Amino acid sequence: MYAIEFETDLKGGVLTIPDDYRSLNNQHVRVVMLLEHDPGDPELRAFSEHSAATIPEWQDAAEDEVWK
Repeated sequence: MYAIEFETDLKGGVLTIPDDYRSLNNQHVRVVMLLEHDPGDPELRAFSEHSAATIPEWQDAAEDEVWK
């Protein structure tokens, strides 16, 4: 897995991907959103307090070995 970081605005539930990453079109990607301010929504806050390791789809033993 590779990571690419950029900032964009979420408008109407749509993220605009910068033109520099046009080659990513029609590929499956995993999106992680980092918010600068607490959104104030208790449900969002509760979800953000979960460890990624508790989500089966995000567990990958091969990746975990890299960080040990």
